[in-house]
Order: sequence, then structure tokens, then C-alpha cells
Amino acid sequence: MNAFFGEGRLARATGVIQPRHWYEVELMVPKSITDNDDYPQKDTPSAVFDVITDDGWKFKCKVSGDFSKNLRSDGDLKILGRWIKGRLENSGALEVGHLVVPETFERYGRSNFSLTKTTTPNLWYLDFGVYE
Repeated sequence: MNAFFGEGRLARATGVIQPRHWYEVELMVPKSITDNDDYPQKDTPSAVFDVITDDGWKFKCKVSGDFSKNLRSDGDLKILGRWIKGRLENSGALEVGHLVVPETFERYGRSNFSLTKTTTPNLWYLDFGVYE
């Protein structure tokens, strides 16, 4: 969630370090979840998949890394971040340029996401809604 504050990316051709964008986000999924038989696995056809969100967004995500633990938007690393951070910002829980910390999620009202496989092949439901 805080890639913006981390080390930038080195452009090997030029040697220039490119800072990360505010909305660049990658979620680290626990092994207890990635070990689930239904969870998408890196280096397989299921590694890139469509998500539809609880508030109607639709975009592609992908998994990568050891144990398929890295969950990010596919193609543009800012899409997932715009969705997550945008919700936090719109709720007043996060201000642009501030670290996402546990208190951010407390202010938002939820500290987890759910990713649920649908009956449509390669389509998952991503939920970060706050329900009373």
C-alpha cells in the first residue's frame, strides 16, 4: 500500500531511478490463502484474471512472486491502487501523500479484502465495502 514511499525503479537503459506513483499498490496475500486450491497461481493461465468489485469497477489483476503472494492490477500498477486508495480518500480515512497505517483502515471501517471466485471462468469478486 505504501510503495510510493519506497525505493524507485531503476531504468537500466538510462540509470535513472523513477519514483513510484502514489496509486501504485501491491497486496501481499498470506500463504494460508494462496495455498487454497482455488487461489490463482503464478505462471499458469489463472495468473491473470478479471475482477469485478463490490462498487462496480472491472479490471484485470495478476498474481506473482513466491507462493503467488503478490496481488496487483495487470498492465498498470495504478489501477488497483486508484480503487483502494480512492475509497480510503473518499471516505476521509486517507489524505494523498500520507502513509497507509492500521489507523487508516480503522477510520475506513474495514481492514481486509475478500476475493471470491465466481462461477464465470477467470472472474473474481473483489470486496472492500464497509457494511453496517
